[in-house]
Amino acid sequence: MKWISFAVVKQKAFRTSLTLAAVSLLFLFLPKEARESVSAAIQTIFYSHFYGIKDKLNDQYEVLFKVYDINRQLNAKIVDQTLELTSLREHQKENERLRNLLGFKETLGYDLIPAEIIALDPKRRQNAVLSEISSEKSVSSNLPVVNVDGLVGKTTSVLNDLVTVELLTSPNCRVAARDANTRVLGIIRWVGGRHLLLDNVSLSDTVRVGDTIITSGLGGRFPENLPIGTISNVEVGRSPFFKTIDVAPFVDFGALDELMILKRSK
Repeated sequence: MKWISFAVVKQKAFRTSLTLAAVSLLFLFLPKEARESVSAAIQTIFYSHFYGIKDKLNDQYEVLFKVYDINRQLNAKIVDQTLELTSLREHQKENERLRNLLGFKETLGYDLIPAEIIALDPKRRQNAVLSEISSEKSVSSNLPVVNVDGLVGKTTSVLNDLVTVELLTSPNCRVAARDANTRVLGIIRWVGGRHLLLDNVSLSDTVRVGDTIITSGLGGRFPENLPIGTISNVEVGRSPFFKTIDVAPFVDFGALDELMILKRSK
């Protein structure tokens, strides 16, 4: 039985090979136009499916390219709108600072002269900055300098449009001050580090951590009620006569931006 099956399979393979050989010989003897027609028909039958896949792949590629192009355009718009939003926010902050300064002017009765920081004083990097004012303005030394957070320091030298501002973080800048809560008087000075020192406060005077320190106006150099900072620490025992009082300044001296020079209004 197995022998018969093998013989049948062998005969079918022989007939198939014989048929293909006959077709090949017939194809060789056909005219050129006929061979081209048969070849085109065979390609259409056997490759039409692959052509359909190719067309689908091309369509999908075009769709993906369009999606990529749209995504690139959207990303560009997002970046542009983000930059615009950042700019608007900065303008809003600047307007808020200007409104605060205008209110500051009305309260103090001083003219506010804008000063733009252009460099740190190379000789006193931690204690002074170089600023520039408009050529239409005039200032002198020993004028108070503030920003929206509070007292920054004072002017020390003026050369044409260039003004040197001595900061509160300078050993040479001392300010008459008071505790806004208890009205205790003292002298603000800097002895190093990030904090200021409220000096000349007797052991019997009452001051508390968290109290606000402002200018007292005594001496006439600084107008009263300019904010300086808050008391961060009070110690007794270092001095036999005075308390040791640390004050955290409101102004961030490491991030100074807009400055205003106070000049008494005429």
